[in-house]
Amino acid sequence: MYVCVCNAVTERQIRSSVEAGATTLADLQFDLGVATCCGSCAETACQYLPAGASACEHAYEASIAEGGHPSGASAPPRATTRRFPVHVVAKAA
Repeated sequence: MYVCVCNAVTERQIRSSVEAGATTLADLQFDLGVATCCGSCAETACQYLPAGASACEHAYEASIAEGGHPSGASAPPRATTRRFPVHVVAKAA
């Protein structure tokens, strides 16, 4: 069954990623690109993680506690326009 239609990610691929060591939604996003377009599959993808759906809830709450969305909104966006996570490196002072 397809879990992420946007990136054609199947349930089998998510299970394989979890068996290979993925423990967070960020891991799944990096490995497979799941939940990086519209974001509607994030909750379903989290159900396959070792901590279950609660892993997504805790990550979401932690992101709000750390400052939320840069635009000042109270919650971070559920979806992004990039296909895979991009790691930002801070400039040296």
